[in-house]
Amino acid sequence: MSMGLLDLPAPLFYWIDGASSGAVPATLRLWIWGVVGGVASMGLYWLLSPQKRISATKRELAEAQRALNSFDGEFSEATPMMRRMLGLAFKQAGIVVIPAVIAMAPVLCLLAWMSTAYGYSWPAPGATVETRTHPQQGYSAQWASVPGSDKTAHVLITDESGSTLEDHAMDKPVPVLHKRAWWNALIGNPAGYLPEDLAVDAVEIELPERHYLGFGPGWLRGWEFSFILAVTIGALGLKLGFRIE
Repeated sequence: MSMGLLDLPAPLFYWIDGASSGAVPATLRLWIWGVVGGVASMGLYWLLSPQKRISATKRELAEAQRALNSFDGEFSEATPMMRRMLGLAFKQAGIVVIPAVIAMAPVLCLLAWMSTAYGYSWPAPGATVETRTHPQQGYSAQWASVPGSDKTAHVLITDESGSTLEDHAMDKPVPVLHKRAWWNALIGNPAGYLPEDLAVDAVEIELPERHYLGFGPGWLRGWEFSFILAVTIGALGLKLGFRIE
């Protein structure tokens, strides 16, 4: 099982994305996913957070700050005012932290899915794909495309004698193949995992990165920048439109 907790909605995301791919270009779908993720996260925060308590605490904190700013006495006399202000600040943080953490779930699920769905492309059939094993000394890996298919391949891991140690089928364009780690309980590797008893810990695969903007450096052209910007726009739009605290 290669899926993690944050990967559970991935089949639904793939279905929706595939159903709309014929009518909506990939770049526009990327932005739509980002806006939807931002709205979903902010909406979930809105539902889970006690808005009236947050508003009341903010007013108390603003009043405490004004009182401290206008105070013109001895420092020792201002200590209770500073203590009250800090207490209100921690109270406000305590009220919002749990809803805020839970509300991150939609965006985290989308990030886990998009890193595969929008991150890399399959190389053209017959194209040379550079690979690196870890450790490198004594081992090598080779990308082998399946004849007649541009969406299935194998990674062959061999030792110095040329003996095949692992023949791993790849059904997703993932740039790193590795052994299962503890964090894969949250985010799985869609390409699966190397056997635990294999001498090679990981294989890096130089797959073609997908670009969605026609200008700027590489980090700007990838999916990450557009997605995070769209998430921010979606979240801020809902927050300002509905005056969410």
